[in-house]
Amino acid sequence: MKKLILVFLAAGSLATANAQQPKSILLYGDLGLASVRDSGQAKTTNWNANIGVGYQFNQNWTLGVKLAWGQSADKAGANGIGSLSSEFQDYATSENIAVTQGMKFTDNSYSVGPFARYSRYIRKSETFFWYTQMDFDYQGGYTTNEGNPANDKHSGIYVGLYPALGVNVGRGMALNFSIGGISYGTDKYTTANYSTNTFNFNFGQTANIGISKNFNCGQKMHSHHEPGDEVHRRKADNVEDEDDAAPKPKRKERNRDEDE
Repeated sequence: MKKLILVFLAAGSLATANAQQPKSILLYGDLGLASVRDSGQAKTTNWNANIGVGYQFNQNWTLGVKLAWGQSADKAGANGIGSLSSEFQDYATSENIAVTQGMKFTDNSYSVGPFARYSRYIRKSETFFWYTQMDFDYQGGYTTNEGNPANDKHSGIYVGLYPALGVNVGRGMALNFSIGGISYGTDKYTTANYSTNTFNFNFGQTANIGISKNFNCGQKMHSHHEPGDEVHRRKADNVEDEDDAAPKPKRKERNRDEDE
């Protein structure tokens, strides 16, 4: 029976440069790693990394650019081609590759494109907030084995929309929860001359937990900030000091009688 080791290194967003105010910078990223090995020494390793940089131009909206890279690698075991994933089995068969134990196959994927994020606190809370992000990416990938030139090249577009919930836990830290979303993607394979179209609706079917940190926010409490924080953070700053200066006491007028 295969053993699965899943190491979640980081996910969510990192916000910098007073993200609670307009004209601020948002930096976020995540990194995932999974490894599977069976008794026949076959091994599958998957990893992916994502990073995004955005500019918050008003109270709630952030626009930016994101970049992603990932790899899925199979190392053949004693069972040869049968120890590979179905994707690499099809690839080895189409390329007439004689699979032997220890042979490595790697599928590389990448994407880059703009994103838009709308974020808002829930009612008057300064602890719970939600955000919705839309991604529009150019995506692609290719396959390699044993150092041979890249093959099975493909590219296309990806459009995704997903909601998330954030919970401030203090000192600039917050937990982020996501349960899927909706997406559409296309891929055109240059070598095989065919294309795929994929529609995915997995809202409520997946669960992701992330951690986020806000830097240089200048707040002692509730220091994690998403766009729109100034609705709650700056209320005290809008209250003017209306204390009037105490009126000066009037001097008593002395009536001097002239001696006649």
